[in-house]
Amino acid sequence: MKPPGHGWPSCVARRGACAPLAGAAALALALLLPLSRAGDAGRAAGWWRGLDVRDLHGAPLTPGGRWIVVLFLGQECPVSNASVPVLNALSSEFSPRGFAFVGAYVDPTAGLDALQAHARDYAIGFPTADDRAHRLARAAGASYTPEAAVFSADGARLYLGRIDDRVGESGAARPAAAHQELRDVLAALAAGSPGPFTGVTGYGCAIPEDVRP
Repeated sequence: MKPPGHGWPSCVARRGACAPLAGAAALALALLLPLSRAGDAGRAAGWWRGLDVRDLHGAPLTPGGRWIVVLFLGQECPVSNASVPVLNALSSEFSPRGFAFVGAYVDPTAGLDALQAHARDYAIGFPTADDRAHRLARAAGASYTPEAAVFSADGARLYLGRIDDRVGESGAARPAAAHQELRDVLAALAAGSPGPFTGVTGYGCAIPEDVRP
């Protein structure tokens, strides 16, 4: 990892100190739904279009679905990397139920080629966005990776917080999560609960300030 203050910072627990964590192996999952679907493609267009969200190849990225799940990712953050299999599994489970998943890369010092390689190497199973300018991060209020935000199709933020508690406040990792907040939120929305839901701050790596020209 790069040292704090020089691009990508050290890990933080509740914006605190760093603890090491080994990265997880990649989990390859194919996308189950196209990002834009007939009947849903225009629903997020208004507020989302203003953010000018682009994929890692520069093409406009427009999610469809009743809800949009934005997952803030750091290619050099071990906690973020370890979360990829969990996020892939959530995408596989909930994409058919009206959720559009978007991974947002937020390191402003990274090149697109490095981010593209990371998405391939970790077999990320949902569309990924170039958020190095932090438009999505600011819209969500995100402050670390891996943090999750859930929006309704019309742009209301319904959740901001951790994915689960597999990594605790001290940075120690459990064999398995005892609480799966993001999954619980998605299941509640799919069951008809309108939200919003209270988030819990998790352990991860602080989103670095935008240092790009």
